[in-house]
Amino acid sequence: MTVKEREPKYSRTGGTPKSVEAAHGAAELLAIEGKVRSAANEDELVVLIANELRKLIGARQTIVLRVRSPGQFKIECISSMASVERDAPFVRWIEAICKQLVSEHGDQKALQFELPAFANADDPETRAYPFRYFLWQPMRVASGETFAVVIAAREGPWTESERGIIEREADVFGGTWQALHGGKALLPRARIGKRSRLGLAVAACALALLPVPLVALAPVEIIAARPQRVNAPVDGVIQDILIEPNRPVRAGDIILTFDQTTLRNRFELSEQEMLVAKARLERASQAAFADEKSRHEVAIALAEFELKRAERKYAADLLERSTVVAERGGILVYADKDRWIGRPVKTGERIMQIVDPAAVAAKIELPVADAIVLAQGARVRMFLDSNPLSAVPGKLVSAGYLAEPNAVQQLVYNLHALLDPEADQQRIGARGTAQIQGQFVPLIFYILRRPLSALRQALGL
Repeated sequence: MTVKEREPKYSRTGGTPKSVEAAHGAAELLAIEGKVRSAANEDELVVLIANELRKLIGARQTIVLRVRSPGQFKIECISSMASVERDAPFVRWIEAICKQLVSEHGDQKALQFELPAFANADDPETRAYPFRYFLWQPMRVASGETFAVVIAAREGPWTESERGIIEREADVFGGTWQALHGGKALLPRARIGKRSRLGLAVAACALALLPVPLVALAPVEIIAARPQRVNAPVDGVIQDILIEPNRPVRAGDIILTFDQTTLRNRFELSEQEMLVAKARLERASQAAFADEKSRHEVAIALAEFELKRAERKYAADLLERSTVVAERGGILVYADKDRWIGRPVKTGERIMQIVDPAAVAAKIELPVADAIVLAQGARVRMFLDSNPLSAVPGKLVSAGYLAEPNAVQQLVYNLHALLDPEADQQRIGARGTAQIQGQFVPLIFYILRRPLSALRQALGL
């Protein structure tokens, strides 16, 4: 058994036989290199390398292998074979030889050896393989690391000239291979050892059990904390609104008036009816002194008079209510003046509200699908559309137990939060997204909560 190492350099000496130089002339080399460079993909490239190199150097069989991990090689192509059978004994035998060779000599140097070097002498493949002389030639990326190997085999030893040719062509073919993939993509990834895998597993378990706050995201709107709601006091038609939208008002200012035609007529009619009832009561009272029967009519006349007086008082109260005044100072907030003037409204219908710009709160609509367990005073962070890079802190003060449809008919829980007193003043009506913090849970539960919920709803488990 003989093993010869050769440093990766190539030179043609004057002692090379002229017949060999003629067989491998420049024209033939250029033609083969051009054919390899025209390969459209990696599969075509390895087939050309294996078959063209075999003819070029006079090998009986050429094998192209890729480095899949440090010390591990995988056969990509065998000359004159259409495909590689992974479980074939020959394939496993060649890959075992490569593994043994690298463990003893490394994969950086070109090497010539003769069987049974690096092989099990008792292996059937070692005894049966007809080509005893092997030539190992690595292919390297620009940084010098080996990413592939060419193995050539034949019956006789390799000459210096043939070794020089295969070294040169390995550089050319390796450059073409890198052009298809990129140098870093060809390099094998380092294998993770058992200790490293165990450490990663322990770290993953620790990370999965790391307690994190369970949070939910929901739309938020800044609203007035204690608004005075201005509702319709009577059934009627709004005649005029005296103050423009979003303007300040003072306590006692007239805000709006209702059309008083019907109410005034009703008041005048009830007043006349009361006078008639009063006259009947006086007549019955006078007649009662002389007529026993008239005494019984006094009680009836008195009841009718009290009824008409109550109706007059009610009509007067409605007439007075037709003029709405502000109960306290603030900003009058409503949508549009023209939208309300001339519009009939029912008693209790909300028209507008008076708010204090300095007293604001947050209304959060938490979708049912995102509902989490929330405690009183839970932390809330609001990212408003007007300033999405700054969070407005706050705390939860109330949460609805019943889900209700919102403006887009989505079932939501209505939550209310107070803003931090030290936070910047926010404009009423501003909208954005609120992050509500719930209880602490393991990180793995935080990640898998929504997928598990969706899976359970889909499968009914």
